[in-house]
Amino acid sequence: MSHPVRFGPRFALLAFAVLCFSIVAADGQEKQLKELQWSHAFDLACRKFGETGFDKKTPRFGVETFRDNNSGVGLYISEKGTMAIAPNFAAVKPPLNPSKGPAHMTGLDLPARKAGEKDFKKDTKIHCMEAFRDPNVDNWLFVTDQGYIASTDGTKFPGVTNKQPKWAHSVDLQVRKGGVKEWKDATKFGIEVYRDGNTGNLIYVTEHGHIAIIPETKEITGAGKSPEWLHGLDLRCRKHDEKPFTKDTRKFGVEVYSDIHTGNLIFISETGSIGVAPAPAGIAAPTAKTKEPVWTHGLNVKCRPFGKAEFDQAIPYGAEVFRDENVGVVLYINELGNIAVLSAP
Repeated sequence: MSHPVRFGPRFALLAFAVLCFSIVAADGQEKQLKELQWSHAFDLACRKFGETGFDKKTPRFGVETFRDNNSGVGLYISEKGTMAIAPNFAAVKPPLNPSKGPAHMTGLDLPARKAGEKDFKKDTKIHCMEAFRDPNVDNWLFVTDQGYIASTDGTKFPGVTNKQPKWAHSVDLQVRKGGVKEWKDATKFGIEVYRDGNTGNLIYVTEHGHIAIIPETKEITGAGKSPEWLHGLDLRCRKHDEKPFTKDTRKFGVEVYSDIHTGNLIFISETGSIGVAPAPAGIAAPTAKTKEPVWTHGLNVKCRPFGKAEFDQAIPYGAEVFRDENVGVVLYINELGNIAVLSAP
């Protein structure tokens, strides 16, 4: 279903003043951070299952967009606290005023089974999402009916309409809590993978509705192969009002898998949030001589809810940024345990 509508951009004044940078590392050493620059903002709508059109009752979510000059990537964050990072921000000169509104491509309804379920059933949860294009940076930007977001490079495929998504395969992935070495109490999440011919992306959707998207670069045929576990990460993240790292700072468990069937990496946190990135050539499982994640910087970022124009009404989220040198990926995690990943620039 395709509905060529636009949702107007929101503009912010003095946005930089509300962004607080963390400069104290876990080892107590200070780092000089570069500016996190607000670029533009959207209000994005997503229909519930069975709705064919947008109306006043359709849920809408605020999304802010920044350029993180410390890592050279773009950062999207929704009012619900889910994040997406994406390329194509190098030439952007924030803030964009005026900015272009998001172009709506299509809506998708994707069922996702719980871990251990073999068949799709009448009561299988269906997750609704809308596909938009951010014309300011030429990225795809998806939003779900829960306000979860995902983004990826949109320069590889301009997009078409009226193509039905095709189920590719499914995986069940286990995740240990932060600091836990044993697997006996690990949580298992069901994940479906779909091919979206409208945007040229693979869509990963979990049983709880978290999503990740990535350009489809290889033909997916035949029966799905089981993903291979590579390594686990323990990532500490401070809350937005927490200054130095302490012994009480929350530690999140994140597992990294090789999705052999698609040629991608899957990162999944103990909260069920996911991220995907291309797998390096010649990767072998499990990772030999695992390197610890490298913390690069922390930040506080705010997002205004739908309908709120001022940043003093925004919701703050603390976040940390790491590099997983084992697979060459930049990883963002926030105080809710939500993650976003991108191949290191």
